[in-house]
Amino acid sequence: MKEICVVVDMINGFINEGPLADKSIQAIVPETIKVIQKHLDEGKDVLSFQDTHTLDSLEFKSYPPHCLKDTSESDLIPELKDFEDKMIKVEKDTTNGFFAPGFQNYLLNNPDLDEVTVVGCCTDICVLQFTQSLKTYTQTIGKDMKVKVVQAAVDTFGSPNHDKEVFHKQALSLMLNAGIELI
Repeated sequence: MKEICVVVDMINGFINEGPLADKSIQAIVPETIKVIQKHLDEGKDVLSFQDTHTLDSLEFKSYPPHCLKDTSESDLIPELKDFEDKMIKVEKDTTNGFFAPGFQNYLLNNPDLDEVTVVGCCTDICVLQFTQSLKTYTQTIGKDMKVKVVQAAVDTFGSPNHDKEVFHKQALSLMLNAGIELI
């Protein structure tokens, strides 16, 4: 039996700077820190997905260039820097960290993993895609794994074509319908 906390994209490029940043996501930082600290205090792994792209990233066909490798946009936000050396960093070049080689290796090397707690952003893109893919994968292989999302520690961005509240609530509803626990 093993539990992990997955921190999704709590990086500067989605909160502090760049074309996809929304400073309002700062509101989830205190709860995110509590969840990370609790897992570390209990000796559990904490994995941090960090959007890290090259200029030729195919994701840029859908989104403006963001979170380029070796820029401050792809770094953890300052509030989480104290945890950086205690977390397993997984770079991802797509919206869905489930398919990142680093996460796939983690799954392969931790067959006793049976519970995943998720925090971070963006609720309706990266968090939703990761949790649904993980839940679908575990169902496909016949493994009863709990996938949980801490509601007070997930959020999404707002923009003229992206109503933050609507997309956030829809994503939570979709996760709940997929058998993901909202805590």
